[in-house]
Amino acid sequence: MIFLLIFIGLLVIIISLFVKTGIMQTSSIDERDLSRWEYEENTINNSNKFVIQGSNETCWYLIHGYTETPDSMRELAQKINEEFNETVFATRLNGHGEVPSHILNLSLNEWYSQTSGEFDELKINCKKINVVGFSFGGTLATRLSEEKKVEHSFLLAPYLFPRFNTEILINSFSNTFVYFKKSELANLNNEESTKNYIAYWNFPLIPIQNSENFFQETIKNLKTIKNPILIQHSTGDTTSSIKSSKVIYAEISSEIKELKIYNKSNHILLLDYDKNETINSIIEFEKKLRFN
Repeated sequence: MIFLLIFIGLLVIIISLFVKTGIMQTSSIDERDLSRWEYEENTINNSNKFVIQGSNETCWYLIHGYTETPDSMRELAQKINEEFNETVFATRLNGHGEVPSHILNLSLNEWYSQTSGEFDELKINCKKINVVGFSFGGTLATRLSEEKKVEHSFLLAPYLFPRFNTEILINSFSNTFVYFKKSELANLNNEESTKNYIAYWNFPLIPIQNSENFFQETIKNLKTIKNPILIQHSTGDTTSSIKSSKVIYAEISSEIKELKIYNKSNHILLLDYDKNETINSIIEFEKKLRFN
């Protein structure tokens, strides 16, 4: 009887892992996304990078989060352009907006090489550049602020430390499970916002593990950041620990810095219940720096 119970228990665990992760299913990593999204030239519709043209006195460089697309930052981009009449460029990180297998062999190292190059290209025509980064994009924006002449930095739920339960999964089982099958498309408390959200249904774990050195290097160099910076995070974030924002705020050398904490939203601040306040805070922080 004991052996039977053990066998049943193990069987339940194996079935659960098979249903929720990519264990023994690496070749199927793209199937859910291919069946869910409409594609044009191998890219999910409405997921490409975009530019809103305006003055190049100050340009804005927007970096989206892991597994999602620039479309999540479109409303913010439009509000910035309307308010300041300035050029806004929202990048698409390599492999995103395609299929999950296209990011399996990538990490923040490759994405930083991309964003660093794009920043330098913008600098050719733009006198000043503000950088806005969400989640993994927040990590990249932080590194850009350490190594480039960023005018003002805006970090939204930057990802340096995962929530504890995610950390165990990533550090211990990434190579075994390969990816995690989402039961919901996004970590949003406002379910209405999920309807038009574009992100991968299967969430690759390996690129996060492969970015560990990048996280550590970024944390080590936080004191080199001296430009004005606004950081925003939610206490209810189930992806990125709020510790990420608190550590950045505490360690940077910026004389002008602000940390805004919300409690209604989950991870994706630009689409959740605190969306309007998050966007307005960016606009008002910029106005204060320019006109006070």
